[in-house]
Amino acid sequence: MKTSVTKLGVLVGAIVVMAACGKSSSGGGGSPTGPSRTVTSVTIGGPTSVPEGGTAQLTATAQYSDQASEPVTNQATWTSSNQAVASVSATGLVTALRSGSVDISATFENVVGRRTLPVETARFSVRVALDGVTALDTCDDFTQGLTNGEFAVQVRAVLADGSIFTMLESPGYPGSPSNPQVFNLARGATQSLSNARTFTLDAAGESVRIDFRATEWDEQIVIIPPSIRWVPDGDMNNRLGSRTHAYGSNGIGNLGPNAITLGSGGCQIRLNYDVSATRQ
Repeated sequence: MKTSVTKLGVLVGAIVVMAACGKSSSGGGGSPTGPSRTVTSVTIGGPTSVPEGGTAQLTATAQYSDQASEPVTNQATWTSSNQAVASVSATGLVTALRSGSVDISATFENVVGRRTLPVETARFSVRVALDGVTALDTCDDFTQGLTNGEFAVQVRAVLADGSIFTMLESPGYPGSPSNPQVFNLARGATQSLSNARTFTLDAAGESVRIDFRATEWDEQIVIIPPSIRWVPDGDMNNRLGSRTHAYGSNGIGNLGPNAITLGSGGCQIRLNYDVSATRQ
């Protein structure tokens, strides 16, 4: 009987000791097992610049007090210092609207990371290709019983800085007294062309203007002794038509097939050309 009482006392003592130990390790007044980590900085990664009209995906990475780090691109709050230069989405996608510089910020757990992002002026390679010249109507020639009409033609590309590039020109434009070497076309006929030229333009107000000039020849002969020469009549004497292809919000304007028509009524000629542009 005595032995049983002794064993019971030992068991109760052990339970008391275990309870006491449990209380001291997890009790309400004790210290936590380790310090909680905090965000010390946010780093923004991605391209160092973006072209005007382009996009760039940025990333955000949080650094913690325990030296650990983790991506927080989708958890951070993104802002742009200048929405007119570039905007940024909730996932860090930057859309560049115009050239300049903008600060992009990513905030995570009240810690802000910033990055200055230059927006570079967009540059385009612009190709102008002449497709053909069409005689919509050959003026007085038909009324004079002629089968075809004759035109001296000149096409020039003019850049915003005043540079002029001749893409097509009838030799001796607007005609040589002895040999005009003009376009000889029936009504509605087209003479195909394969002239092309490529220009580099940027978005800072640059443009390319296509100037199309034509002079209609009626085979009028003027005799001024001792020479005989051909002269154009007044229907289309050095008539000029132009079209400008400039940078706009969506890139170079008026892309694709284009046409410039000169003259009116019964005397018209048309230049057919194509404009294409690729971002450099």
